[in-house]
Amino acid sequence: MRSKLDWFRHAFAYECGAIVLRTLCTLAVADAAFASASAFSLLSSFTVFLLTLTHTKVFDYFLWRSTGSLVKAGKVRLLHCVSYELAGAAISIPLTLWLLDFNLAQALWREALIFVVFLLYTYLYNYGYDYFFPVTHAKTYSQNN
Repeated sequence: MRSKLDWFRHAFAYECGAIVLRTLCTLAVADAAFASASAFSLLSSFTVFLLTLTHTKVFDYFLWRSTGSLVKAGKVRLLHCVSYELAGAAISIPLTLWLLDFNLAQALWREALIFVVFLLYTYLYNYGYDYFFPVTHAKTYSQNN
């Protein structure tokens, strides 16, 4: 498993890119002011940052327990992305309705766009992160548990 610092680095770096993408997606689906869209993206990123820390750790835990490995093949990466984006949607839609005063159609269109964009972003980000920061201590984890 990854260290706490590695989990934090993973989530923080992910959210830095996500703030830009969320702002652009919000501006694309509604006539929102840039300042409102940006502020919403920052708040949303903080909320999703907590989800990122939790989701990835829980996903890796169950992957480790079920396969004995943290290697993520294509289908497992896709499952990781889809489950993450669905959890994010459950958090994001109510926030969008409440804080941006979007109607339901705007919120759903925003979330559909977010889902597609972030599915690709999450897949590529996690693939790149695992490439640049591989889990080299997986054997140590299995010996300690």
